[in-house]
Amino acid sequence: MTFNTVLNQLRSAKNIGMIARSHLAFGGDLLIIIGDKNKWNFKGGTSTYTRKIDELEKLIFFENFELFIDWNKNHSNGLNLAVEIDENSESSTNYDFPNGCNIILGNERTGIPKEELIQCDKTITIPQINAIGSLNVAISASIIYYEFSKAIKDNATIANFKYV
Repeated sequence: MTFNTVLNQLRSAKNIGMIARSHLAFGGDLLIIIGDKNKWNFKGGTSTYTRKIDELEKLIFFENFELFIDWNKNHSNGLNLAVEIDENSESSTNYDFPNGCNIILGNERTGIPKEELIQCDKTITIPQINAIGSLNVAISASIIYYEFSKAIKDNATIANFKYV
């Protein structure tokens, strides 16, 4: 089972670095970054979190969400799963993640804009006990990756991959 991670207009280099590390650890395929390509060179603030992951990752950059949607239709055609708090969302704990999906995470402050959310095939959310508003985007990504990994039935080990 594979997935791509789509980071839509994220602001924090540290969040992107932490997500990149979790993306790779959970077997993610492409790491797709929407926004200013020049902003994310995986130096400085991200280097502490990535440990040269940028050399291992398959990175694709898009200037805007529409270009990503067009690319997905023409090259990947993966199901677009938005991770967002929304009245039409389904709980991530009950969701049967499909193979080859795009897990879309939005901006740390504003989330995924409504006009982009409606272009997604499904919206999933992480259930919370207390209403704190939202979780950190890097924490949310790791929780979603864990939920996705439950569908993987092989007994993968990390023993040979310690300290990449």
